[in-house]
Amino acid sequence: MNWILEAKTVDALFTIKSGDFHATKELELGDVPLISCGDTDNGLVGYFDIPQEKRYQHSLTVAYNGQPLLAKFHPYEFGAKDDVAVLKPRIPMLESTLLYIATSLNAMKWRYNFGRKCFRNKLSNITIQMPVVERENGEKDIDQDAIAEQFLMDYRSLLPPKGKRGSLALSIFQWKSMDISELFNVKRGDFHSLSALASGVHRTVSRVSGDNGTVGFFEIPDKANIYPRSRITISTVGGDAFVQLSSFIATDNVLVLSPKYPLGRETLFFIAFALNRQRWRYSYGRQCYKTKFEATTKIWLPMNDDNKLDEASIKSLLHNTTYWNQIRKVFA
Repeated sequence: MNWILEAKTVDALFTIKSGDFHATKELELGDVPLISCGDTDNGLVGYFDIPQEKRYQHSLTVAYNGQPLLAKFHPYEFGAKDDVAVLKPRIPMLESTLLYIATSLNAMKWRYNFGRKCFRNKLSNITIQMPVVERENGEKDIDQDAIAEQFLMDYRSLLPPKGKRGSLALSIFQWKSMDISELFNVKRGDFHSLSALASGVHRTVSRVSGDNGTVGFFEIPDKANIYPRSRITISTVGGDAFVQLSSFIATDNVLVLSPKYPLGRETLFFIAFALNRQRWRYSYGRQCYKTKFEATTKIWLPMNDDNKLDEASIKSLLHNTTYWNQIRKVFA
């Protein structure tokens, strides 16, 4: 890409407005999505009767709380809670341009946390490197065509295809609440500082919330373990759970969950999904340390008639979810 880049502040690109609602009890149920700062389901809280004057569309939301600066694109009509900023484009923007800006903001999330939030005034001054094109009059405009060429798709192409899929009703399962210690041995990672490590070949997992927890490839430090595949790692900061399907080393702000008995790939993903639904419990100010995690974490799992983990049903269930084919391709 031979782009000409120019730094643009968020305020120069968007009008910034905080969301309108503090609590859902202010609203009646309806059919308009309400967006909050959560990092799943594109921030969806639920569907409510949002007044027309408080609806937005073709805009971004940026989280104040949770993981500050977490940005999401909403092509549809929506309402917003007051724990997010709504970014309305100052000029007409293509979907690909908004996705590019959201991606650029998400790449800077590491700058912020529970103790260093990114509220409206700070957000307005964040700069994004935008490709620009110079016009005959000497003015520079955002080169939206160049961005679109790089994306090669719009957001609709990212959605799963329509059509009939097999399904399993969750109600047919026999469910049982299990302590995490019944399923896994839990230990902390083995070393603290990445800066002391030399570049190497060992995939290294730390507390980050992206790239399956991977922060790079380093030489193994003294007395550290190389963990085999089929382990789940948990970030002590945000509680993010990842299934690790290749060997790795881990920092001490990661919990490593080793199955007490062999578990299928689908079962590991199912458990990771269940753990990620509990991430709301943790933050920078309330971290997910080993003792707390082992003592408080319970997950509901389907059981068979012999009161054993029903891995066959879990496998069938996951194979009928929308994105399992993508997961299968990546982790085959």
